[in-house]
Amino acid sequence: MHNTPIDPDVTALLDELGPSSPVAAADLTGEELRQGARDAIAVFTRGAAPIPVHRVTDEFVQGRGGKIPVRLYHPETPTSVMVYLHGGAWITGGIDTHDLVTRRLSRDTGALVVSVDYRMLPEHPFPAPFDDAYDAVVWARSLHPGLPLLVAGDSAGGTLSACVALRARDGVDSPRIDGQVLVYPGIDDDLDAPSMRECRDCSRTSVEDLRFFLHQYASHEAAAGSAYALPGRAASLTGLPPAVVAVAGHDLLRSSEKEYARRLQDDGVSVTLLFDPELVHSWIDFAPRVPAADRAFTRLTDAVNDLVRRLPA
Repeated sequence: MHNTPIDPDVTALLDELGPSSPVAAADLTGEELRQGARDAIAVFTRGAAPIPVHRVTDEFVQGRGGKIPVRLYHPETPTSVMVYLHGGAWITGGIDTHDLVTRRLSRDTGALVVSVDYRMLPEHPFPAPFDDAYDAVVWARSLHPGLPLLVAGDSAGGTLSACVALRARDGVDSPRIDGQVLVYPGIDDDLDAPSMRECRDCSRTSVEDLRFFLHQYASHEAAAGSAYALPGRAASLTGLPPAVVAVAGHDLLRSSEKEYARRLQDDGVSVTLLFDPELVHSWIDFAPRVPAADRAFTRLTDAVNDLVRRLPA
C-alpha cells in the first residue's frame, strides 16, 4: 500500500463522467459497453488538438480468422515498428478510440505504429483476439525487417502484447520481437491480490465487473490454463524481449503487474518499471487533459526510446 492520493485532476475529470453506473457490466450488452467507452473517451479527449504525423493509412491484414483492419501511422523516417493493441477488457475500444494515443506514440518515438482492430468479445471469444494480435505482428515484421519490432498495448491490449511475446518466444518460425511495452496490463485472474482490496474504492470498475471480464475472456474453454490468454500463467519468462511495464498506483491490477515485472527480472529479462503512484487505470487516455498523465506518457515514450537505443545493432 502507498499513501499518495489520486491526482485531483484525475478525480475532476472522472467526475465529468457523472456518477458510476449502478448497472453491473454483466448486465450490459457488448454494444452498450462499447458506447459507454466511446462516451468516456470523448470526455477524456475533449478539446484535444489532432497530433500530426507524416502519413496515416488504413489497411487490412489477412489473418487466420479473416481480414483484420489496421491503421498505420508513418513517420518520415521510422526508427522501429510498433504493433499497438488497444485496451477495453477485450470488449470495447478500437482504432478510433485510441487514435490520439497511437499518434502520440508515433510522433514521440519515431515508430511506424500499427494499430490493430482485433476481434472482440462477446461475439468473438478467445482465441480470436489473440490470433488477430499475433497475425498482425507476423505481418508487421515484414514492413521494415531491418528495424526493431515492438509489441505494445494498454490494459487488455497490454495482456495481448505480453501473450504475443510469449507465443513468439515459444514458436517455430515465429517473428522476432525486440521489445514489449505493457501499460497497466492484465496479468492474471487473482482477485485476492493486495491491490484488489486496497483499490476497491479507487476505480469506476468494480472487482465484480473485473471478475466478469476475466471470466468472459480467460475462462473460455480454449483459454483455460493458457499462458497465451493470461501471461502470469507462464511457467517461465526466460527468453522474452526487454520490457517497459507501466503501473498505476490506484489500480486493481497493480499487485499482479509489479509481480510480473519482478518475475521478468528474476528470469533475466531487462525491465523498465514505470510507477505512477498518483494515477489510476486508463491514465493513457487522460493525457490530453490531465498534466500528471501527460507527464507519465512522456516518461513512457522516453523509456521506449531508451529501450530501442539499447537494442543490439
